[in-house]
Amino acid sequence: MSSTTTAAARTGLGPPVLCVLDRAYRGAVEVQFFHALYGLLDLHGQFQRVDVALRGAAVTMAVEEDVYRPSVRLGTMTLDTLPDYRGSVRDLIAEDFTVYVDRDAVTALGFAPERLVAGTICVDAAELALRWPEYDQVWFV
Repeated sequence: MSSTTTAAARTGLGPPVLCVLDRAYRGAVEVQFFHALYGLLDLHGQFQRVDVALRGAAVTMAVEEDVYRPSVRLGTMTLDTLPDYRGSVRDLIAEDFTVYVDRDAVTALGFAPERLVAGTICVDAAELALRWPEYDQVWFV
């Protein structure tokens, strides 16, 4: 029996999983009721561990903004049920997810690592890749 099978049998949960997100924006109106970060919260109890790695433009989901409001005006209507990605990152951290953020992408997009949501872990891309063997599965979400 492999160590993975042993761990899964011992806990009754699926294997440790790393979910990698590269794309930040998939259409605010289209995903207003369900988006990738929200979906990961549902998976949390089904696996030993579910961690998240934000890369590329997806790092913006973890950058704090003072003026962001999850709403958009369409003609005469204001749609205010849009995803609050920063709030979802905070929710993931509150539920004991580890949220890694690619430092190179953060700085390439002009943000300071200090502006990231509290509790995220800013790492170099190479360091993130070195962590992959800690997981039985790596998903690109």
